[in-house]
Amino acid sequence: MKLVIGLGNIGKNYEGTRHNVGFMCLEHWAKKHNLTFRTNQLYDFIQYKNAALIKPKTFMNRSGLALKEAYLKWNCSEALVVHDDIELPLATLRVRYGGGDGGHKGIKSLLEIFPPDNLKRIRIGIGRGEENPRDYVLDKFTQDELNSLMPSLELACDFIDIYIDKDFNAVLDAYSIWKKTCSEKIVLGNESPKEK
Repeated sequence: MKLVIGLGNIGKNYEGTRHNVGFMCLEHWAKKHNLTFRTNQLYDFIQYKNAALIKPKTFMNRSGLALKEAYLKWNCSEALVVHDDIELPLATLRVRYGGGDGGHKGIKSLLEIFPPDNLKRIRIGIGRGEENPRDYVLDKFTQDELNSLMPSLELACDFIDIYIDKDFNAVLDAYSIWKKTCSEKIVLGNESPKEK
């Protein structure tokens, strides 16, 4: 089994906030597939084909607890995490293996459970505001920001499908092809993903 984990915070107060992009992506994916999340104590989940997709109910800084529980429950062989990245411009996508937490408390929690090199990632840029980053990530997206973000969520959902149906190497191939198609232009609302 493969595991896909979208990061976010539970509760109405956090809906539509920048830190909840991982939740938003999995919810968009579920809507596209006409599927509904079920729930247990630590996470909401969908079991689909050879994968389980989860949204932790532990709050961001304890996401590793949900990862550990789900990983053991489904005897998963690998994991892909979808999360916000304040260091990337709004609606920019990056796909990669491993790396550090970059100050992201959800990723830090996952890395306490899971080796960095084994954690596959889809990073979705939320930009960086002028206010304190802790406040910024918990602010809600404006409607214009949501409009800009939607094509990126669509693309991330496509990558999730590729991951489920094939593997992460196929995701990297698709990402590489996408990068070439938008090397100097904006495609699907995403800025050209030149690597840092």
